[in-house]
Amino acid sequence: MSSQPDEAQRFIDEVTEAWGWRGLAYTGRRDLIVRYLSLKDLGEAIEQLLRWGFEGTLESISSDCCRRHAADIAQQLLERVAEYRATHPDARLTDLYQALFPELFALLLGHPPSGAAVTGTGSLLQFNAATCGLPRFAFVELFLNPATRSLAVDAYNHAVHGTEMYTLDRFGLGALPFDLVTPEHGRGTLRVTLRALHIEARTPIRIRLKRPVESVSQLAEVISGELGDNCALVGKAVALISMLAREFIFVFNEEGSGYVTRTRAMNDYLQSHGVEVPVHPILRLRYGTWDALEGAETLLRLPEHLEQGFGKAEIDAGEFGAKWQRVVHDQGVLLDRLGAMRKPRELLRFLAERNPVDWGDCEEIYNRCKSALVDLRRRALAIQERVNSLYAEIQGIREEIRSTERAMSQHFRSIVEWTAEAMATRADFAARLQRLNQRRRQVLAEVAELKRQRLELERGDEAAPHRAELARIELAANLERLRLVRNAILTRSSLTHTQHRPTAWWIPMVDPSGAWFNRIAATTEVYLQPLVSQGSAYNNL
Repeated sequence: MSSQPDEAQRFIDEVTEAWGWRGLAYTGRRDLIVRYLSLKDLGEAIEQLLRWGFEGTLESISSDCCRRHAADIAQQLLERVAEYRATHPDARLTDLYQALFPELFALLLGHPPSGAAVTGTGSLLQFNAATCGLPRFAFVELFLNPATRSLAVDAYNHAVHGTEMYTLDRFGLGALPFDLVTPEHGRGTLRVTLRALHIEARTPIRIRLKRPVESVSQLAEVISGELGDNCALVGKAVALISMLAREFIFVFNEEGSGYVTRTRAMNDYLQSHGVEVPVHPILRLRYGTWDALEGAETLLRLPEHLEQGFGKAEIDAGEFGAKWQRVVHDQGVLLDRLGAMRKPRELLRFLAERNPVDWGDCEEIYNRCKSALVDLRRRALAIQERVNSLYAEIQGIREEIRSTERAMSQHFRSIVEWTAEAMATRADFAARLQRLNQRRRQVLAEVAELKRQRLELERGDEAAPHRAELARIELAANLERLRLVRNAILTRSSLTHTQHRPTAWWIPMVDPSGAWFNRIAATTEVYLQPLVSQGSAYNNL
């Protein structure tokens, strides 16, 4: 890897990117939510995003006939988006999504779906005097009715305790686990106190109350009277499921919603304290997306991370379906093995086993450089031993100097009359000190020279090439390890994830015959996940 900052940053971006994923970020100043985003402003970006996704799918299809068919599907969908934009200039982004959703069903089924209706949360949870009596808002009543409000708040706080989600007290006095979405002010946490109703949007809203709000009908009356009939009352993640499950049945794949266990804990708390929570169980779908590829004949072109796992750049779809689980397991083993490696030689040996062409002689070169540096170090240690002996001599000289100076001082104090003999003795002391200081300077000079020689051995021209080669090999090996780790993580995570929730357009693009979709449908397992542990007649639908 180059030491240039821009190249280093490109490398970091490459190994840390969310491969195969791209999103749009709203950077405007208005506090908008997706429901109110204008398609006029986002249409071009949406088309670019879809085109990027389709291109990625096309790149993974190697069979000419299937790729042409996939390109036709991509073009058909892009034209449909362009047509919708042209004929609905005032539409919002959510309108486009709702229009396209049935067409994805039709792609899979081979015909338009029957008995299906598409809506959005903003419409489903529109809250006003005409809708507040719907069963979906009955759960809200528990947080408004004085007889149950305190218990409901405790149940919610109990469910989110120990997570990154806030307990209600952190939102402020009277906070409820619901957000109010308004056309003009965006979304904010709802707080209901004795004297006021608050919506904690970016610009907070405070509505004075003539009387306490103790029911959903009273809440709807206040909101409609002040903010109109087009607001939506949306439960926070844990509460939303209980809201809608009273009236509807959620159909989730196995990874759908990570909040269900918390929702169930909240419902169980309420049930255990005598408050019934009538909610339908979740209907879970366990897909066998990749398993169902067995028998398919399309030739797939694999991205780098999957190529590492499968050991080839192209693979028959049927072989992919037969091997993917083993590949996921093997990549997990690879991650464990790489994580346990601490020594450079161990890593080099492992890389040579995987790729003898590129790494076969690296350990030998590494050992040769290490051996040369060890020899230089041995010579440097011999010099250091001489330095240490000279330091010992210097210490002895210093002690002699101090001893001589003390004797000279004592002699000076003992003299009453300076005779010739006394003068001669003092001269002897002075001469001795001169010889000792001269020797100390000589030894110090010798130490300095020896240190220079030692440093030259350790850091000089003889050692530098070996150190540079070691650094190069270690850096290359660690970069290769990072590449292997990245690819293994991507393979293990992406295949497991997409087995549970595939992208709809893949299926008709990869297999025009429809056989893959039919096998997925035939092998999908369906099971119930209760939202209350016991005591609810709703648990069995």
